[in-house]
Amino acid sequence: MKYVGIALLVILAVLLLLLAVAAIRAVLIKAKPNKSAPAINPTEKEAAEYAEKLSEMIKVPTISLRGNTDLSQFYKLHEVMKKNFPFVFSKLECTEIEGNLIFRWQGKDSKRNGILLMGHQDVVTADEPNWEKDPFSGEISDGNIHGRGAMDCKSTVFSEFQAVEELLEEGFVPPCDVYLATSVDEEISGDGAPKLVNYLKSKGVHLDVAMDEGGAILKNALPTMAGWCAAIGILEKGYIDVKIIAKGKGGHSSTPKSNTPLARLSKFVAAIEKDKPFKSEISAPVYAMLDQAAPLLGFPLRMVLGNMWLFKGLLTKVLPVVSPMCNAFVKTTFCCTIAEGSHTANVIPSEAYVVCNLRPSPHQNAEQSLAVLKKYADKYDLELEVIHARSASNCVDFNGEEFTYLKKCLNECYPEAGVIPYLMTGGTDCRHYEEVADNCLRFCPIKMSNEQLAAMHAANESIGVTETAHCVKFYKHYIKNHK
Repeated sequence: MKYVGIALLVILAVLLLLLAVAAIRAVLIKAKPNKSAPAINPTEKEAAEYAEKLSEMIKVPTISLRGNTDLSQFYKLHEVMKKNFPFVFSKLECTEIEGNLIFRWQGKDSKRNGILLMGHQDVVTADEPNWEKDPFSGEISDGNIHGRGAMDCKSTVFSEFQAVEELLEEGFVPPCDVYLATSVDEEISGDGAPKLVNYLKSKGVHLDVAMDEGGAILKNALPTMAGWCAAIGILEKGYIDVKIIAKGKGGHSSTPKSNTPLARLSKFVAAIEKDKPFKSEISAPVYAMLDQAAPLLGFPLRMVLGNMWLFKGLLTKVLPVVSPMCNAFVKTTFCCTIAEGSHTANVIPSEAYVVCNLRPSPHQNAEQSLAVLKKYADKYDLELEVIHARSASNCVDFNGEEFTYLKKCLNECYPEAGVIPYLMTGGTDCRHYEEVADNCLRFCPIKMSNEQLAAMHAANESIGVTETAHCVKFYKHYIKNHK
């Protein structure tokens, strides 16, 4: 017993020592305010002019819908863009492929790998009943530009084009080729971006970097974070749509048998929800995200996230239950989105199905995630039909040259903001460009509030007038200083 007591005291002493080391490190890594003056400073006149131009783009309802091939609204948008960006359309080599646009700005050395800035022209519907402004009015009020696409992502497209327009007007010639690309069907995961990628491949183009929408500059993005943080998307989770089918004998609902198709589907969904069978793991990009966010946080979280060497195991178990977003960072997610059975209230269907959407994690790819699902389907005598499946994208080297350069530009232009890598739970066109680009970064350098972020694909979408102006100037700085 004496030796057991000594062993427990030693263990306790070691634990206290580790906690003391973690606490000291948490104090030392706290981010120090960057008091440098920002390298960009748009005028009020410029901000007002930019807002008017973006407003004109928002007024064109470029809604993408599956099965709709009418591009007339997109061609109207092109006319607006030609008027607002005359140098881009007259001085750059422009290729249009079924509404999708790609521009080549020839640099001093075209043999070098180029850079590409991108976004999408299309928007989702605006059918929500509680819009405070007309969603396609482009109204400028209360310091914001309002309307569908203001944030997602006409502000990105506008800012990129306006930056290039001004540099062309100034006579600037980039050191390497610069490309602008915009697709018409990103919101429906269409083939616009792949067509543009195939065009680049046919020309033998290879890029150092492609930068698309994704992360942004957010305030109080994480609990206990005080201030701004620029989150740069370094990879996207995968995507799966799968149909789970139950078959059996139909019949009249007045004499039901047990274990009907709908009952088996219900058991299947309930079991997945209860068991949460997908693997929880803090993958390398999530580790980097949490580790680099730590200095920006208040002490308790800074101590935990800033000492991943000590708390990683605990976090792996805790994060899935903290919030849906934290769960999405460390697990493949599962959600049933469509259900179909009988169309008559008193008829037992002979066949019923649910459609499930999964977002595979980088540590549990599409094939592995589907294998987990199949075990449950087999248990309840269900068939599994894969509609679409892809694994997570490649991960950008967040210690590499292009990420480091983007971070440097952010430190110069937004010195008040911390910068972290970010695992994207949604999808963008950027993943297609992995075929031609060494680095696919998902980030728009624009400040937005949490309320504006929440309005994505919802009512009352807007973006700030001043923030848009800063975004334009950032892209100018980024292009002008890219070596």
